[in-house]
Amino acid sequence: MSASWKADELVLTRSDNQNRFKHNFLKQAVCELRFPTLIELGEQRPPSSFVKALRKDYPILEMNNEFTLGVGSNSAGSSNVHVFRSAKSNWSISLKENSIAIETTTYSGFSNLRERILQVIDAAEKIIDSDFFTRIGLRYINILKTSDEDITAWVNPLLTASITSRHFIGINDFGGRMQLLADDGGCLLQHGIQLNHGNPEQPVRPSYLIDTDTYRTEVLVSDALDAVDVMHRQAFDIFDWSITEKAREFLSTDLRSRKGV
Repeated sequence: MSASWKADELVLTRSDNQNRFKHNFLKQAVCELRFPTLIELGEQRPPSSFVKALRKDYPILEMNNEFTLGVGSNSAGSSNVHVFRSAKSNWSISLKENSIAIETTTYSGFSNLRERILQVIDAAEKIIDSDFFTRIGLRYINILKTSDEDITAWVNPLLTASITSRHFIGINDFGGRMQLLADDGGCLLQHGIQLNHGNPEQPVRPSYLIDTDTYRTEVLVSDALDAVDVMHRQAFDIFDWSITEKAREFLSTDLRSRKGV
């Protein structure tokens, strides 16, 4: 039986489109696993077992220094962050003394991300000296773009009512934020228009941000993948609610057929 959390019930809408879309609007996907602080993970050398487990898929290893500032003159500190990158640098894993994060800028589907998260969980279990994660978060940053029509035609009118009402002109910035909270987790939806002023010779055509961030707290390592599964489902339900049928039709169309291939 799969593990469950109170936060699973925060989003009442359920999408039927999980297997419908052929591509996506994702700019970045991130999964972060936090655990009780282990100082030695911030030393100059990462654990050899962790390096060995990831080396095939993440052969590039970098080390950054992270500074922390607290209250008082003697509370500043620093620790090392070990970053493992894929050969093309489109996937990365960051190891800190209290967290491991995996992120990608070339999201191709949840099955691939899930497989990589499982790889990280298995490697983490051997080094974190804990049987639970203090927090697991899953974030999807989507940027909706269209050259054919007003981008608001692709966004749920409930999100854009104030800018499509024709009561305001000259809108230079617009956004919203909704946070849902339970005892054992929550989710956050951030959204808004994004204006690209890069080329002054071309008219500004706004894009639209849909940023979903779901999380669960105090998750047993043995339940971590179950948490990722339910958070992904919840994030997708929020995303699918946030767009219109026009956007769904675009996502459901093979891009090659649109180009006449």
